[in-house]
Amino acid sequence: MGFFGKIFGHKKAQTNSVKRTPIKPGQAIVPKNENVIKLLDLKNYIDSLMDAERYIAKSDYLEKIKEYGAVIDFFVVLKSSGMLESFCRINETSMSEVQNTITAFTDIEKLIDRHNEEFITKTMVREKEYLDNILKAIDPAVSLDDDQRRVVLTDEDYCLVIAGAGAGKTTTVAAKVKYLVDKQGIKPSQILVVSFTNKAVNELKEKIRGTLGIECPIATFHSTGNAVIHVNTPDEKLNIVDNSRLYFVIRDYFRGSVMQNESVVNKLIMFFASYFDAPYEGDDFNGFFNNIAKANFSTMRSDLEDFKCKVIDARTKKSVTIQNEVLRSH
Repeated sequence: MGFFGKIFGHKKAQTNSVKRTPIKPGQAIVPKNENVIKLLDLKNYIDSLMDAERYIAKSDYLEKIKEYGAVIDFFVVLKSSGMLESFCRINETSMSEVQNTITAFTDIEKLIDRHNEEFITKTMVREKEYLDNILKAIDPAVSLDDDQRRVVLTDEDYCLVIAGAGAGKTTTVAAKVKYLVDKQGIKPSQILVVSFTNKAVNELKEKIRGTLGIECPIATFHSTGNAVIHVNTPDEKLNIVDNSRLYFVIRDYFRGSVMQNESVVNKLIMFFASYFDAPYEGDDFNGFFNNIAKANFSTMRSDLEDFKCKVIDARTKKSVTIQNEVLRSH
């Protein structure tokens, strides 16, 4: 079989017409060209994604889509060389269907983003009553705003939530956990909630485990990392140090390593000096710090002692952040 025979999927060129096998009534046309079969498979896969009544994360489709890169390249070459129309005619394939599939492959992320936006918009309406009452057990007065509801419904691999202190991030996490258990069928043991401080962890435990009754693991980053180390290296005897122990660890490190290296000490002095009177040029560190010791570095807060400024929304009379986020706690 020659080069064009391989491309067009037939062994013998026809001078006037293409010889085709008779098709029985009701019998579907099955393409025999391997690239056409793969392209149709890709089209069906993309159609199934667009028809899915769920949020589609990038991990759900990106790796699968990459498998079709070679077949798309094949059709792009045909199109750029002006041979696509002839190829489609010989293989009884819709040229517009091929072109639409190429476009869908190229714009797949935009298509999925549009699908997910439509899914969230519809689900916010469909599940309004559920979302209105999702945290009533914790506090009857709590009502998630639209941004919080989007966080709850978003099922992406990585979802970054940015909000000021007191804007309701912890509340949103509690709602997210309940939604995953109630609506997505996720087992509580498969949900890991981590936070930075013991205070935040205790608050999450009180809301999620205590009030909502969802027994999922909740821990700080430190204890989670420590648990991972113990699972993988059981013989490794590591523990999370408290603040007093941490002080002595850092002190011993400075005495045994940092302070023994004059170059490192000078660089460290310059680093801290940059916070007082940057930039400093010279070698008289004693004179420099004598001047620093006499300087006044009092802050507005220290001068005004307990002065506090509370921003109040004129319409709702609720406390808000400088980014106009309504505070749920103070």
